[in-house]
Amino acid sequence: MSMAQPLKKLVSCVILDLDGTLLNTDGIITNVLKVLLVKYGKQWDGREAQKIVGKTPVEEAAAIVEEYQLPCTTDEFIAEITPMFNNQ
Repeated sequence: MSMAQPLKKLVSCVILDLDGTLLNTDGIITNVLKVLLVKYGKQWDGREAQKIVGKTPVEEAAAIVEEYQLPCTTDEFIAEITPMFNNQ
């Protein structure tokens, strides 16, 4: 028996979603960044949107911290922004 055989019993389907097809996170991310960056006296203007598309959350956070010269580490930024997504 191959390794694939047991998986057939566990997995009945797989849904692959490109952002914007079933879920559209761009608007949520924009709203959260607008709110959070105000705390640092910055304004999200979308200029970084193309730099963070297709990146992991850590890569996105690092790009935003660097571009906006935020006085926090990438990990601190992630810890601060993550709970904000629950309110969206």
